[in-house]
Amino acid sequence: MVTGSHPGISVIIPTYNQANFLREAIQSILDQTFTDWEAIVVNNYSEDNTIEVVESFKDPRIKLINFSNHGVIGASRNEGVRQAKADIIAFLDSDDTWTNIKLEKVLAFFRQHPGVELVCHDEWVLVGNRIKSVIKYGPSKDYYGLLFQKNCLSTSAVAMLRHNFLSLGGFSEDLRFAGVEDYDLWLRLARAGCTIAYLHEVLGTCRMHDQSFSAKIQQHCDNSLNLLSCHFENWQGKTFFIRYLMRKRRADTWRGGAKSCLNRRDHGQARRLLGLALKEDPLAWKTWVLSAMNLLRVRI
Repeated sequence: MVTGSHPGISVIIPTYNQANFLREAIQSILDQTFTDWEAIVVNNYSEDNTIEVVESFKDPRIKLINFSNHGVIGASRNEGVRQAKADIIAFLDSDDTWTNIKLEKVLAFFRQHPGVELVCHDEWVLVGNRIKSVIKYGPSKDYYGLLFQKNCLSTSAVAMLRHNFLSLGGFSEDLRFAGVEDYDLWLRLARAGCTIAYLHEVLGTCRMHDQSFSAKIQQHCDNSLNLLSCHFENWQGKTFFIRYLMRKRRADTWRGGAKSCLNRRDHGQARRLLGLALKEDPLAWKTWVLSAMNLLRVRI
């Protein structure tokens, strides 16, 4: 149990209308072998029984905040961190869960590696009620790698020093970055010299919702490109090779969206996004393979 006003770690859980999932998320915190924590549930005025679910646990370590984020989940996370009391913070989306040793392992990692300021562990991917795969995060630790390769961290798998988070202003609340505000934070942290480490143990489960919303895929692509453009604009020394890497990253974004569309059998949208990817990087063999799969109506 929390021994005073200064817990060992603060867990931030933003939520909106996910009461059933939220119950599982909170229970996974209650099951932790490390017990000196506080959990801050930031409720965006849910219309389901979210408040009832939180209050049903009757645990003083769990705090409920009703906060209007105006559709920006980063704002909820920022509010949770402002209310946090611990020096180390961790994030848990309300539809994800942790294994019972997650906090114990992460905090031990911080103690054993005093120079580390952010740690990210691996996760299972849950589709429906079935574990589909394991995501191994990393390996990029610096700004160059994160920007020109890919986002290789996950919010629900990250724990970090609170003062680093606050020094950079937390998650962006810019609507142009909605859905990729976590990637923006990792980039800004890396650019500021934050020491990032990866703990290659599966300590959580990321729930994937099988929803067919092409408009959301398009929006995610658009916002990802907004984010990349913002960081590319401030890059010093745009050599021919760097400009090629910029085009490649934009192509990767379109191809990622096309892959999601293909998996949902939205072949028309996939074809359009693949065309944009090929326009940016016509030599990318992965894009040509996906184009052939889309033509053959093959589901990934």
